[in-house]
Amino acid sequence: MNVSRIALAGFLLVASIAAAFGWYRFVGHPAPVACGYCNRPLHANLTVTAEIAGKTAQVCCVRCAISEANQQHKAVRLVSVHDYSSGRMIAPANAWFVEGSHAMACDHDAMRMDEMKGSQELAFDRCSPGTFAFADRQNAEAFTLQNGGVVISYAQLMSEAHFQ
Repeated sequence: MNVSRIALAGFLLVASIAAAFGWYRFVGHPAPVACGYCNRPLHANLTVTAEIAGKTAQVCCVRCAISEANQQHKAVRLVSVHDYSSGRMIAPANAWFVEGSHAMACDHDAMRMDEMKGSQELAFDRCSPGTFAFADRQNAEAFTLQNGGVVISYAQLMSEAHFQ
């Protein structure tokens, strides 16, 4: 009888720990699915971890992080970027970036409505021009042949963040 009570207590303890972990992982701290700055969807091949004013966020693209830093008048630090070809996480200092291409980096609806329900054209997009990260220069140059744009280094990219 004591053995069955101990087994039941052990089972209940393990089940409650598993339930607490499940709640913590999936309810309390779920993986982000939207950009921390513009609420657009995160894509595996474009996601960036950026830090502005000591606050780290998962961001939809490099351009969104730089736009946010410029709007806040604060320095930005790219913690990690993802290789557009493979989705692998890479260090920003080792990446090559393509900017100014015809490819759209982030999803958005280009049609806006004013207060009278009339349509307005999109005049500013914080994620434009799209900036794509690549682990090696050859893949970046191949991308520009198909989509246009120019290959730049991390140092050139960060010079666009005005408050470094």
